[in-house]
Amino acid sequence: MAERARSPFEDTSVTVSRSQEQIRKLLRDAGAEGVQFSEEWNPPAFYVRFVWRMTPPDADAQGILQAVRLKVSPLAESHKGVVKSQDQRERQAWRGIAHYLEGTIKAATFGLIRFEDIFLSFMELEPMGQTLGERVIPQMESGRLALMPGAPDGA
Repeated sequence: MAERARSPFEDTSVTVSRSQEQIRKLLRDAGAEGVQFSEEWNPPAFYVRFVWRMTPPDADAQGILQAVRLKVSPLAESHKGVVKSQDQRERQAWRGIAHYLEGTIKAATFGLIRFEDIFLSFMELEPMGQTLGERVIPQMESGRLALMPGAPDGA
């Protein structure tokens, strides 16, 4: 009999506060200038917002602070036939975002991928306002924004 495919972190016992502390330490060590955690209850969503100094290529120029906000949605109550409690789904979501940030920030600090390329979609256009992704992705999905104007459909 084939085993059911497991969803990532589905049986984690790591608390939300421990995942948040891991994220806080990771961001502080990588050079972020602050972090906030927040949540919405209906529908459930969790947010990690951090401030990063973006340094221009000209060493004499002053860097600018850029806020980055990631929205994390927990899996549905029943995922792949397994019912999980709200607490378990929250722990699972926070473990996932902690691991995502760990991998992407390590790639950026190592120099594999620029920070801006990793987090562009999550950058706030104004303080506590929409992110670039929240503004652009719906336009792309509706066809109002073509990244390759004039290209044949499907190109």
